[in-house]
Amino acid sequence: MRIHKRTAVAVAAALTGSLTLITAGTATATATATATATASTTAEETSVALPSSSFRDIVVDGVHDRVFVSDPTGAGIVVTDYAGAVVQQITAEEGAAGLVLSADSTKLYVALSTADAIAEIDTATLTETHRYPTGANTSPQSLAMAGGKLWFGYTVDSSGGIGSLDVASPAPAATLVPSGRYWYYAPALASSPADPNVLVAGEEGVSPATLAVYDTATGGLQKRAERGFTSSPSISYLNDFAVTADGQNIVVAANNPSDHQIVSLSDLSSNGSYSSWQFPNSVAVATDGTVATGASGDFVKTYRPGSTWPSLHEYAVTDLQRDGLAWAPDENRLFAITGSSYGSAPTLHVLPDAGKLDTTLSLQAPATSRKGRDLTVTGRLSAAEPFPAGTTVDVTRTDTEHPTGTPVGTFAVSTTTGEFTFTENPREPGDITYTATYKGDGQHTPATTQTTTTITK
Repeated sequence: MRIHKRTAVAVAAALTGSLTLITAGTATATATATATATASTTAEETSVALPSSSFRDIVVDGVHDRVFVSDPTGAGIVVTDYAGAVVQQITAEEGAAGLVLSADSTKLYVALSTADAIAEIDTATLTETHRYPTGANTSPQSLAMAGGKLWFGYTVDSSGGIGSLDVASPAPAATLVPSGRYWYYAPALASSPADPNVLVAGEEGVSPATLAVYDTATGGLQKRAERGFTSSPSISYLNDFAVTADGQNIVVAANNPSDHQIVSLSDLSSNGSYSSWQFPNSVAVATDGTVATGASGDFVKTYRPGSTWPSLHEYAVTDLQRDGLAWAPDENRLFAITGSSYGSAPTLHVLPDAGKLDTTLSLQAPATSRKGRDLTVTGRLSAAEPFPAGTTVDVTRTDTEHPTGTPVGTFAVSTTTGEFTFTENPREPGDITYTATYKGDGQHTPATTQTTTTITK
């Protein structure tokens, strides 16, 4: 028996709709013989309340550095920049639900669930340029690009289905395409970044959950695999799913079980899981393969490609929305939507460096040193994964002669130990503060730290 269910989960937290990064703090220790400073730097999260009353989908345009958030109740789309600042509200988009960008990001397609149509929006001018009817009472909900066509999940009367729109045609017209199975509701859709012809469909909010994988190369839906998840694993009340960047697996977020399940795209067999506490409801995969998972009763977590433990980052979440995660194409900036389930307005959270490893930078120097004597300072740069050859750290010195700081030098970091060292010969008494800065790279966050030595006569 199949049961339709939408479960709202109340999560205990101090602030509704908030995200807090769980990470190591900055620590500084000073001993009699040495002064040691250690710091780990992570860019700060930004949270912006959106001028909308509901939420359904989020996509990120890496060409124009824009974030699009659909608001079905408000019949519109909120457009923000990468900092979360609202750029524009696109109105008169009735029942705006699923969103998808064209491959070149010149067009945004919007499923208009109460207008039985798909809108095409120019991403440069942020205006609607075309509207394509999908058929009477079809109520399109979800969108995905595959096989050169735009595919949509729809509902007619008491059943769902999949349709297509050849947006490359001079006169695009929607077609309802046989999918080889009965859908109780409009199926959610996802495509494979590694195979442009793959389309994955899943039925949300029913027990057990069902996924189907199709080949769209011939213009229709040729089924590759289908599975109802009654066991091994048992999955029910599907909320979200995404195909991994290598096209090998599908990451599934469902109310049950409590972990984000991984299933093979080829035959939908179990292939592991990402640990979650309860009620997984969101998943997003970056272009480099970094995975973000979210749950109503857990954290937003990010993972290195191909790894399910440990997580790169964890963000404490209140009221993360279903389908509420999206990566920017730069692979390190993650966006999350919270709020609206309990009456609050949706909030957009910008999580910079979510796909990078935390970096720890330390400096160690004598607590005191005589003037005219060599002063040696040792530093160490560390992270869970090694740094590339040629990694350097910049050091500046602040003292009585240079109150605003002066460069000491740029020092290469050992590829085996992460250490670097330098020696100076201070000539004047007083405090000297050394500041070391690592600028970061594509895999590691920036870091900075300081240590102070008192120069005596």
